[in-house]
Amino acid sequence: MKKWKMLFLVLAGINLLFLIFIISLLFMPVEQPPENNKTSQLDGQGTVPFLIRTEKSTLTKLVNHYLEQETDQENLKYYVELEDNVNVYGVIKAFNKEIDMKLILEPKVKEDGNVQLLVNELAIGQLKLPVSYVLKYMSTNYDLPEYVVIDSSEKLIDIHLNELNLKNGLSARAESFNLAKDDITFTLYVPLP
Repeated sequence: MKKWKMLFLVLAGINLLFLIFIISLLFMPVEQPPENNKTSQLDGQGTVPFLIRTEKSTLTKLVNHYLEQETDQENLKYYVELEDNVNVYGVIKAFNKEIDMKLILEPKVKEDGNVQLLVNELAIGQLKLPVSYVLKYMSTNYDLPEYVVIDSSEKLIDIHLNELNLKNGLSARAESFNLAKDDITFTLYVPLP
């Protein structure tokens, strides 16, 4: 057999082996992660967690928008300003008059991801009032959202984020709430369809 015929057959054989190798790679399954890794990003309740960091100014806008949309502001009109503390300014109807109100609150993140606010000062007009008395009055006479719980004897307001259901089934958990360092972090849980 001539040399060129033999080289042609060798080259054709190499091409055939290369073609078989490429076709076999095409039909091999893709390596997939184990099943437990697919769901490791889930929190066990069919949601995906997202860590969200924000600043005082941004959270102030969000809180006030939510309060405006979700609460009855007829008898108690108020807004929140996040500075070194959580400051709540508002107007209370008392004695058929509207009276200015100011609350100064110190936030704390509880282990369960809810936020607890210690009431440091409460003033109506220029008069500083006993905090426990006014908190008791507010809890009995005003229609507060269900996720807000007032403990007047301890001068505490608990914000139960775990009971706050946002649109589309979103829920949240507080991770840090340090206003002095402008470090506000939440985990937002997004439900899977």
